[in-house]
Amino acid sequence: MAYYHTLAKDPRIQLILNRENLASVINDEDQRLGVVVSLEGGDSVPTPHHVEEWWKSGVRIIGPAHRRTQYAGGTGQPGPLTRAGRELLKEMDRLSMILDLSHMDEEAFFPALEEFHGRVIASHSNCRAYVPTNRQLSDEMIQALVKRDAVIGVVLYNPFLLADWKINRRPKADVTLATVVKHVQHICDIAGDTRHVGIGSDFDGGLGMESIPLEFDTAADLPKLADALSESQFKEKEIDDIMGGNWIRFLKESMPD
Repeated sequence: MAYYHTLAKDPRIQLILNRENLASVINDEDQRLGVVVSLEGGDSVPTPHHVEEWWKSGVRIIGPAHRRTQYAGGTGQPGPLTRAGRELLKEMDRLSMILDLSHMDEEAFFPALEEFHGRVIASHSNCRAYVPTNRQLSDEMIQALVKRDAVIGVVLYNPFLLADWKINRRPKADVTLATVVKHVQHICDIAGDTRHVGIGSDFDGGLGMESIPLEFDTAADLPKLADALSESQFKEKEIDDIMGGNWIRFLKESMPD
């Protein structure tokens, strides 16, 4: 958090702690970079009583799982929501934090939705219908997120877009923007609209340009997704929402005053 607060000393960067901060970035003609800080992997919170300390430091979103943590089963390590996990969610609820269900194993996912009454997201998760691992969302999980008016961010990482894709074993060209659009379309088909999907990216996950879709080399290529959506008959307003509008709406509704 000291790193993020140091970044925010730069006038081009705004740490978003509340709706006022968010509005100042959205309405800024100088196009400052707004940063909403999320903590992934609950073990960085030693006990549920430390949640408030993270909140005061500027964290607004917590994902309790990465792999299995003391709070929940996670990617590649199935398991339930633990007693400590339930306490963590109570503290997050009390502080009106956002719960990120990405990485959470299905056995913990549904109890977490029952325990937590605030706003939820899956910041970077894809469809299990195409990549059948516990890292991705089943159709039932997507339906549950839609009922909570969540946003699901599609991950632009080849192994999460195409089953059995592995670096040095299959070419980068095997995964294209059309593959990304398939995941976007599947979420929209389940939801019945385009309100619940956005860009999850995960470009900062240390994955490397060789492990992202063919048309992407850097984050500067993200606008190419809009062209691919247009070619797949998405309408202009729908594309605007997917490319960022859904996240902005969600944050306007979810950030504290």
